[in-house]
Amino acid sequence: MKKIRKVTVHAGHNPSGKIACGASDLLDESTEARYITRKIIKLLKKKGIKAVNCTVNNGTSQGDVLRKICAKCNAVADADLHISIHFNSGRGDKKGDGRIGGTEVLLTENVADKGDIAMRICNQMEHLGFTSRGVKTRTNLYFLNHTKAPAILIETCFVDDKDDYMLYTSDRDDVVRAIVKTILNHNKEC
Repeated sequence: MKKIRKVTVHAGHNPSGKIACGASDLLDESTEARYITRKIIKLLKKKGIKAVNCTVNNGTSQGDVLRKICAKCNAVADADLHISIHFNSGRGDKKGDGRIGGTEVLLTENVADKGDIAMRICNQMEHLGFTSRGVKTRTNLYFLNHTKAPAILIETCFVDDKDDYMLYTSDRDDVVRAIVKTILNHNKEC
């Protein structure tokens, strides 16, 4: 295993109100992903890990946002890991059915360090009460296919699920700490 010394982190969409701004319902993906991104970077830097914000705020289309994100990530020399923060959609549970939609981490192939980190993130989120939807291989996502360093995409929870909303908003900094703890624990074992 390789220690993580430098990461890029970004919110995966344009800002709210612009084209390609992500899902919005009980939670606004763009707003929350930016919050999580800023806090992760701040905490990682405090812990001695170089962290660069590669969020894009001026994309003219979904494709343009993705190209600009990848260009920013790839411009960070010697990055060990690229992290894309997203929020899922599709549960449509506005009243709450007692089931947490949960967290999943996407990657192109479940190998080496990025597979280990992805599973650890799911486990940390599960400790917070989120359902672990697991690590999923996705070969058709632009960001995962166009970055030089290993990349993961975190679907934090569902924007349209009341149970996810309640758990997430009870202390969203718990999510930040869970992701950062994953990286720190990974480094302890290297």
